[in-house]
Amino acid sequence: MKPITINEARQWYDDDPTHGFGHVLRVLRLAEFLAEREGADAEIVRAAALLHDAHGAADSAHGDERASHHLASAEFARRVLVAKGWPEEKIAAVVEAIRSHRFRAGAEPQSIEAKVLYDADKLDAIGAVGAARAVAYAATHGQPVYACPSEHFIATGETEPDEPHSAYHEFLFKLRRIRDRLHTPTARSIAVRRDEVMRAYFQALADEMEGRDFAADEFAAPEALLAPLLVERGWRLATAESCTGGLIGSRITDIPGSSAYFAGGIIAYAYDAKVRLLGVPWSVLEAHGAVSEPVVRYMAEGARRALAAEVGVAVSGIAGPGGGSPTKPVGTTWIALSTPQDTWARRFVWPHDRIGNKKATAERALRWLVEVLSA
Repeated sequence: MKPITINEARQWYDDDPTHGFGHVLRVLRLAEFLAEREGADAEIVRAAALLHDAHGAADSAHGDERASHHLASAEFARRVLVAKGWPEEKIAAVVEAIRSHRFRAGAEPQSIEAKVLYDADKLDAIGAVGAARAVAYAATHGQPVYACPSEHFIATGETEPDEPHSAYHEFLFKLRRIRDRLHTPTARSIAVRRDEVMRAYFQALADEMEGRDFAADEFAAPEALLAPLLVERGWRLATAESCTGGLIGSRITDIPGSSAYFAGGIIAYAYDAKVRLLGVPWSVLEAHGAVSEPVVRYMAEGARRALAAEVGVAVSGIAGPGGGSPTKPVGTTWIALSTPQDTWARRFVWPHDRIGNKKATAERALRWLVEVLSA
């Protein structure tokens, strides 16, 4: 039973930037480290790491060949190890590890050696190296480093017709999910920092490509700042609008990808809509009026409940030109925010015309939402 040497393995790979011999050496180093700490068979892990991309994984491979490279590499590994006099039991273990190492199509790894190879291969796909590999892969396949993903892609992982699959698309589709797909405790520990580094890079890439990095927060549209604040918490947002008539929801959905964190909105203009859709008690409406702190609190909490969201924003006001009174002049507006921690409400009086008051309410509600989520 002869081992596979580094020099021998080198001949099976080219120098392509994503699946070449540099990748194999990094996977080998990671796999040996994981094997030692997870109690895996070092001989099986070493052979599997050196052979796992030996056939069809290179960037120059055609689509079908690339998609089945784990199967071709497993069969190649069998031939190599048979020629070296390996026992069938160990050959089968190496073959199983290689066949199950692929993220998209491989079978779930069962043995500890297969889990170690899978984790080592995936750790090399995240972090600084992983980001560089994603960029290199896109470039060698004629795809851009960044393209704004469609809402369809964000929801399904499938590109629209003529939509490129950029490196940023690959991050959204695959790379950001890797940390949660790892099998061994040691790999998951290593992945924490690598995942943070990778996410920071792709966030910066998107910000720079979209021109968000040179716009100070106080001048940037607040709806454009919501995505990372909600997504990093895994929270969804719901709106309950009266005086703005859906303007807040419209601004939120102007941002591509907002379906990932915007649950929806309820335009509750009339009293009975506030009661039926948001659960505002009739007694509270009759006692305080629609433009009041108690009502807008009920609206924000009702939106969260009705749309199963963690954050609710609600507005109710007197847009004008009529409808005001000495205690509630035209422009009087109440805004409420509700989160799992608490519900808050604020009163504003705008000096504008009807359209201006609606715009001011939507702007202030969105900015306050960013302030609360940034705290």
